[in-house]
Amino acid sequence: MEPNSLNQADRHLLGLIRAGDVDGWNQFLGRYQRRLTAFAIGRVDQLATAEDLVQETFVAFLKSIDRFREQGSLESFLFRMLRRRIVDYYRASGQERKVPVCQIGTEPSAVNLDQVASSDLTASQYARLDEQLEEDQRTLSLAIVTITGELCRAEKFHELKIAEGLFYAGIRNRQLAELLGVSENEIAVIKHRLIKKLSRCVQTYQASLDPVQTIDGVVAPELRDADLRAAWETHRPSCPKRSTLGKYTLGILSPAWHDFVRYHVETLGCLFCDANLAEFRKLPPTAPSTINNHLFQSTVGFLPPPNGNST
Repeated sequence: MEPNSLNQADRHLLGLIRAGDVDGWNQFLGRYQRRLTAFAIGRVDQLATAEDLVQETFVAFLKSIDRFREQGSLESFLFRMLRRRIVDYYRASGQERKVPVCQIGTEPSAVNLDQVASSDLTASQYARLDEQLEEDQRTLSLAIVTITGELCRAEKFHELKIAEGLFYAGIRNRQLAELLGVSENEIAVIKHRLIKKLSRCVQTYQASLDPVQTIDGVVAPELRDADLRAAWETHRPSCPKRSTLGKYTLGILSPAWHDFVRYHVETLGCLFCDANLAEFRKLPPTAPSTINNHLFQSTVGFLPPPNGNST
């Protein structure tokens, strides 16, 4: 099971874009422009600024397309790039403003080589460390997707709400207990249980990568909150699908699912899902054809050469 592998439509569009297909790029803009603009409008003051940041995000996507390894959805990848540009926008104006993934949460931080590597490593050692960090993130992502999927299928939404609050929004135990109307001890117990399941799942995947080792021979990893939150944001395994959000707006979900989606989008305030809902509600009001045409003209020049040929 791969974490959030691309759906068929995204995989098709990605193939067209990598081949330098102009029509494919236009379709891609039409697919993602409105929800990214809706997200940006909620974080900055002016529509023009939001549009500029979205444009920069699409250009950055084209420049980094060779580094996109299809781990996590295209939507999540674009949202993360846009979040970084919004942070940089405020930083350039002398402001340090956080852009959390949830309205009541805090901004997650991911582990990077600068935090763990010494200055005297060789290039090959850096490369091996980079590969190890990537593999560690992949196994953690697999574990998160597996456990989240189990909770969803069993409709264990109470545990899923706690997992989201802790590992996605980054809420502390006490605040989450007050939010859900339960004891802080209950939050701690379920958190311990979830981390134990995730750790065991990571061990299983690590052992499958190295057949020489048994599960008992693999050291249980220390799952840090920052790593969990970074992986959760990358794959967003508990974010409702767009079809589910559509049913939510129509009020046709089952009571259990409706309650969970309401918690996700209204209580936690997932800003990515809120942007999708804004698109459903026909936001922003600017004519989409005008924005798409402007985006197309300003970004198409960064499209890879047709069929990968250099100009």
